[in-house]
Amino acid sequence: MKLLIAFGIVAAAATLGGPAPAQDRASNALIGAVTACRSEQDGAARLRCYDAAAAALAEAESSGKVVVVDREDVRKTRRSLFGFSLPKLPFFSGDDSAESQQDEITATVAAAGALGYDKYRVKLEDGALWETTEGSPNVRGPRRGDTVVIKRGPLGSYMMKIAGQRALRAKRVG
Repeated sequence: MKLLIAFGIVAAAATLGGPAPAQDRASNALIGAVTACRSEQDGAARLRCYDAAAAALAEAESSGKVVVVDREDVRKTRRSLFGFSLPKLPFFSGDDSAESQQDEITATVAAAGALGYDKYRVKLEDGALWETTEGSPNVRGPRRGDTVVIKRGPLGSYMMKIAGQRALRAKRVG
């Protein structure tokens, strides 16, 4: 089942945490117009109502004012944003899945480099860029193809376990 999510220019404002502009309310009105047609008693009037509402919704979608996103797209986006501190984004609402807040990801190292003092920069296959914020001479540096597990820690911190070794504190940098 698809979730209808209205955003366009609103997406930029929402990621910055700003208030939703009037255009967002207008997009929500398009969706409301489709559901309002159900209250029409006369069949011909209900059909005219649906036709008009569907045409307006299709026009908004083709112009980019309304975007249809399914739950899997929302889950993928949440996974790609793991590690960033973002405000609550309105276009994530409506997904009441068990992974409403992901606490851990498992990924594969695409590239890695040393930062000095036994700290590392790790690029994951999905493009996420992480850096360890503590060093340990007892932890082998990450290599391409290694599996990393990154867990949410206390007070907004993250712990990265490289190839099953001891976990190191880490932060998302890109």
